[in-house]
Amino acid sequence: MHYPDWTTVLDIGDPVIDEQHKHLFAIANDLMTAIGRDQGKAILKDVFERLKAYTRYHFKEEETYMERIGYPDRDAHAAEHVLLMMRVKTLWRLIENGEIITPQGVSLFVNDWIVEHIMHKDALVGEYAKARR
Repeated sequence: MHYPDWTTVLDIGDPVIDEQHKHLFAIANDLMTAIGRDQGKAILKDVFERLKAYTRYHFKEEETYMERIGYPDRDAHAAEHVLLMMRVKTLWRLIENGEIITPQGVSLFVNDWIVEHIMHKDALVGEYAKARR
């Protein structure tokens, strides 16, 4: 199992944010590789810890970038970040409480979040930034 590889089509035009997105893709691919090797449960907590920490950092950076470029939908985009973090925290609590959360289920969530969010929502930020140049 493997998420799509990063391509320059996904770049939003800010090298720092683009590198952060690449790092998020790498974390997602770590999870998918483990699931493909039937090691998903063994590394699930580690991946989630990495994901939580990096996501907090990235969202702050991305929201600062959107503010800096005057992105008109910044508040709505930031609200989506809040909802995504709430979902991450909820899943994390379930895992910590010993609930049965399959790696495949987590991978669907991560796919929706990492891949879809970057490909669609963040792409709009990139289009706005490019149009302003």
